[in-house]
Amino acid sequence: MEISSEIPSVVFVGAAATLAHLGWRARRTLDLDIVVEVAGDVEEGRLLDLGYLNLNDEWYTPRRWKIDIYRRDVSGFSVAKVVSDSVKVRVRKSTIRVAKLEMLILMKHRAGRTDDVRGLIGSRFSSIDWNYMRSIARNDEELVEMENVARSMKLM
Repeated sequence: MEISSEIPSVVFVGAAATLAHLGWRARRTLDLDIVVEVAGDVEEGRLLDLGYLNLNDEWYTPRRWKIDIYRRDVSGFSVAKVVSDSVKVRVRKSTIRVAKLEMLILMKHRAGRTDDVRGLIGSRFSSIDWNYMRSIARNDEELVEMENVARSMKLM
């Protein structure tokens, strides 16, 4: 995860964050979704100097991973909120920042990634802070939907 040293303000969302919360099992990904709070970290010239490639307005790391860079919001969460609430996760010999579990669950729900939602709730149920999730949910119905997922898995 050299991206964390190349882009200091990066926080992983999407599949990489899901895999980090699930212990790097469950599924693969073809791209990396990141949020970046410091705009200067992803200025075109800086990324090109680091060996990143811009092909048809799509960015690739020097290792040829496609990256989607979110600078304003992702799934209804501001980048500032994603960054401020992010958590650190060990990956091999380094540490990366990823979206907080509850926020990631709601991001996946809003994106229609049902398998990821079920995987995260099923594997990490005992770690979910339901009060925090309630505080960031769009409305009561969204929280009830997540609770219903847990109930369907006989976790509640």
